Amino acid sequence: MKYTVFSGMLIGPRPRQEDCILDGSAVCQADRLISQKGIDAGHLLACVCDGLGGHAHGDMASRFVCEQINSRFPQTVPSPPAVRQILAEIQESAQRMLPENSGTTIAGLMTAGSQAVVFNAGDSRVYKIAPPGMTRLSHDHSLVQGLVDNAFIHQDTASVHPLKNIVEFGMGPLFAPDWHYPHLHIHEEALAPGTCYLICSDGLNDIMTDAELHHLLMPDPIENGKILFAAIPEKGLTDNTSFIIVRTE
Repeated sequence: MKYTVFSGMLIGPRPRQEDCILDGSAVCQADRLISQKGIDAGHLLACVCDGLGGHAHGDMASRFVCEQINSRFPQTVPSPPAVRQILAEIQESAQRMLPENSGTTIAGLMTAGSQAVVFNAGDSRVYKIAPPGMTRLSHDHSLVQGLVDNAFIHQDTASVHPLKNIVEFGMGPLFAPDWHYPHLHIHEEALAPGTCYLICSDGLNDIMTDAELHHLLMPDPIENGKILFAAIPEKGLTDNTSFIIVRTE
């Protein structure tokens, strides 16, 4: 299958870039990046990692996880058990090799043949983009999402909650105790030509609603990736912001 991948990264007001992305062929961690490429391969891996600000070495944690998952990606058809095992092995390596209390979120897409597996730990997201709207395939591991899941607050108010940036799960030594429980979110679906996905750090969905993202990206998410990239600074950057758009051809 062929893929077109559009990627964007902006450092925003932070002193360093703690996001890191894998765009289907390369690991990138840049203060500013805009890229489009075609990939002709039987498989694809794309992911966004967001190193946790306020903790030690968030930039190191996000790059470590991106590089590890890139090197361990299987060339066979992905499955939820295989993805779970790969991420668990990376977590074990992170606990041995990364500084204490460092951590990162991860959200990604693995494809092979006609199958796609979406996965995430933390509050970075994966959406499917279609004419009717944006469908969130990931699930935030955050304090506020927990409040939504338990019906303490409504989803519509989650984006403006004062505690929305408290992450309760991710990868790295900071989250070592949490890996004893099945928090990892995995979604599997059939993959068809013309399917579009958006993978992003919370720097994007913190400043734009799903409806705003959909309006900017439709009707051609790849072509309109440049429009989204240009719109991000206009919305008022509050964090490192990274995104990847993947379209199957």
